[in-house]
Amino acid sequence: MSDVSKVPVEFVQRLTAAQSALYAFICGLMGGLEQAADVLQETNLVLWNRAGEYDPGRPFLPWAYTLARWQVMAWRKKQQRSRLVLDDDLVAKVAAEMEAGAGAAEAELRALERCLAALPGKQRELIAARYERGETVRAMAVRLGQPENALAAAFYRIRRALHHCITTSMATEETA
Repeated sequence: MSDVSKVPVEFVQRLTAAQSALYAFICGLMGGLEQAADVLQETNLVLWNRAGEYDPGRPFLPWAYTLARWQVMAWRKKQQRSRLVLDDDLVAKVAAEMEAGAGAAEAELRALERCLAALPGKQRELIAARYERGETVRAMAVRLGQPENALAAAFYRIRRALHHCITTSMATEETA
């Protein structure tokens, strides 16, 4: 097992951030079975033990999905007598589709981060208050001394601008 002190902080952050995506991936491969949580834990152990093999210059999720798929396959071998286990070819096809979607999701996240950074300061602060700190529009309106509907309209414009920016950024990235 890996020495905890030798695992890079960045790896731990990426592993932690990937938990819900890994769980969804594993559930998709296993048909949403209750054992998905156990397979996720096994996957986490494998990822942790192989942290030194991860290249931080590459996307984390595709690498993690590959190891998760191996854990699902190992689980399937143990469960071969069960009729609930999906066909190997079907699992491979579902895994390939989900892995391909992970790349697109990471590209969208990068585009969102760039677009958020490009917002004017006041708009970034509104987004941070609403989506990072969980403040309601009503509470923000009271705090800022603005009508609630004016603030809601501002959020609509910000979301529309972000959508346009992300779409443009993604199209630019595809043609590059």
